[in-house]
Amino acid sequence: MQFKRAVTFSLVLAAVTAVSTPSFAADGPDYAQFTRSSVEQYIRPATRQLVSALNDLEKSTGDLCAAPSADSSAAFNEAFSKSVAALAGVDFLRFGPMAQDNLAQRLAFLPDSRGVVRRQINKVVAKQDATVREPAALSVKSVALQGLTALERISYASDGTLTLGSGDDAEFLCDYAESISINLVGAGLELEAAWASPDGFSDVLVNPTKDGVVHTHKEAAEMVFNSITTGLIVDKDQYLLVVLGKTEKKARPKKAPFARSGNAVTYLSASLSGLQGALNVGGYAKVLEDEQDWVDSSLNFEFANTQRVLANLPKPLQDTGKEPEVREQLRYLITIIDGIKVVMAEDLAGYLGLSGGFNALDGD
Repeated sequence: MQFKRAVTFSLVLAAVTAVSTPSFAADGPDYAQFTRSSVEQYIRPATRQLVSALNDLEKSTGDLCAAPSADSSAAFNEAFSKSVAALAGVDFLRFGPMAQDNLAQRLAFLPDSRGVVRRQINKVVAKQDATVREPAALSVKSVALQGLTALERISYASDGTLTLGSGDDAEFLCDYAESISINLVGAGLELEAAWASPDGFSDVLVNPTKDGVVHTHKEAAEMVFNSITTGLIVDKDQYLLVVLGKTEKKARPKKAPFARSGNAVTYLSASLSGLQGALNVGGYAKVLEDEQDWVDSSLNFEFANTQRVLANLPKPLQDTGKEPEVREQLRYLITIIDGIKVVMAEDLAGYLGLSGGFNALDGD
């Protein structure tokens, strides 16, 4: 109870302070520094980390299929979890490169509320479709048959047991898994290159032009900032609320991203950590001074609380998500995320003169 009261007090204090605090300086902040820092210190390192994780996953997939053993299974599980975490660190950056050529969906088909991955993979396996055994042929098929979500589906049983490399369909599924892992590395390299190139999308953000995608440094800063607020909304509305359900009977813990492999908490934790990292590295709240500087400490306090709640959840979530105590913690987590969203979209955005209430999911 003391933990909950501390967070509630923080949110109330933030709201009261916001009412009495004047807006940011009339001439506004240096918006260019936000995007420059975001690109150089968060986005580029995060995409490099994704490529590194996916390279390890490709190797471990090949090793597991070539010689299934306790060691190769453990290595695959570790590489898969690290890839899930690395993906979560960039998954909310759904603009620029991630919005081109279905790149986000080729990395992972999320969210998948209608079970598209399951249905399409079941058909492919039933037909023993040879085209998924070749990376080039797979790359032009449905995105639901590609990416980490597809690899998870063919690698793990419904109870979370790693089955890749065993069973009657072992050879077919291993060829399919290796095709997925090869294409995943290709997609990761594509994303990394798009952000690393000085003439790529980073230039669009750092050097906006009258005829460009963004026209001003403020618009560029808003694009990154709004991807963070939208990421919070996705984690809450499309993942946590679905897991929670309106009642215990309607709870759907298996719908959480990567729940099948036992990585639901890994994904959510890495996603929220990535959102916090992108916000902090971008420096949005760091420029606030005097009576406005409560925003930075308040947001970091709330983000730390999300990690504390997730760390205390009994794993795996797909098995524990319907338990009353877990449901209560999920409700609490949703409340914290709501508080973060309010402070970001109303207070921080207001101080900086950003259109921070924009939600990319609304299509406005």
